[in-house]
Amino acid sequence: MIDWLTFVAPLQHQGGVHGPFFAGEVFSTVPDPTSPAGEIADWSVMKRKGIEGSYSSAIQVQSTVDELGRPALWVSGNPAKWFQGHNIFGSDDLAGLVREMLHRVCASVGIVPAPEDVALWDAGLIKLTRVDVTYSYQFGTLPRVRNALRSLDATAHLKHRGRGHFWGDSLTWGGKTSQRKGSRRSSLTMYAKGAEIEVPKHQLPHELQGTALVSFAQGLLRAEVRMLGMGLKEEHLEYVAYWGDNSAVELHRGFLAGLTIAETTMLDATVIDGLPPRLVGVYQLFLEGHDLRAIYPRRTFYRYRQELMAHGIDIAVKQSKHEPDTSNVIPLRTVLHGYPVSVPEWAAGTPLYFEPRFKVA
Repeated sequence: MIDWLTFVAPLQHQGGVHGPFFAGEVFSTVPDPTSPAGEIADWSVMKRKGIEGSYSSAIQVQSTVDELGRPALWVSGNPAKWFQGHNIFGSDDLAGLVREMLHRVCASVGIVPAPEDVALWDAGLIKLTRVDVTYSYQFGTLPRVRNALRSLDATAHLKHRGRGHFWGDSLTWGGKTSQRKGSRRSSLTMYAKGAEIEVPKHQLPHELQGTALVSFAQGLLRAEVRMLGMGLKEEHLEYVAYWGDNSAVELHRGFLAGLTIAETTMLDATVIDGLPPRLVGVYQLFLEGHDLRAIYPRRTFYRYRQELMAHGIDIAVKQSKHEPDTSNVIPLRTVLHGYPVSVPEWAAGTPLYFEPRFKVA
């Protein structure tokens, strides 16, 4: 699924204060004793205009010029939310989505694009500066997804990035966190989609909250690859013309191919979901039948025992060594290296799933 697009497309239209995409200007002034007003303009910036889509989700547009100095339009936003009101699933036809966005933006302000512009759009001569490619993997329940994220935090390494940075319900490599600036090229973020839609700013529109989308999202682990301008250029994907039918999924799989996951399985979600992170490894050793008295110093052992007793677990009762119960475990390597979740059949052909119409013959 294409989860975000930022691009510049050629478009002949009237600019300046009389143009259809004018939303005002922001001015900065500096003191000037020689001026009657006592100040002069230092700089000004044109404000971006919001174009409403489905369920009040908006994208941002702004008049600009392209690399050749031609009149153009800058567009940025989430096409899935703009067209269908949610991004739990969606289309990965990047070229089709770009053309749909351009035609709908023009229609929203009463512009009929010139034939020359449409020809350039159809040829894919549109510069991309950000593309988010997102696919989801089904783990069944939200506790299992959170469980998988904790396991990935402890066992996964991404090529050239090392370990991820875990915060909240997400794990990121190269992405922006509260402590780190994001990469200027690309990033990978994994998070619990079921938890995200409970956050106020990410909640589903009221009209969609009673649909099957809510239950469908609960067990989804979302893997989002974000490509910025430098990364797109390095991958030779900086123009829409360079994207084929399978480019999105190939880019995503290539990114995840660099993810090394140690041989491990998820822990029992029904037990460890409420455990503090420092006790998860202790509990796993206990389940595997290890003698924890021989592993930890005496005071540490009894501290862990007291803390785990609050969860109904007595690590003083040594378990027999056995293969872990697989009734509630999922091999991470198998799931994440398999095929992502596809659009559900019940959504196809309904307003819940938007498919681009514009195709180049």
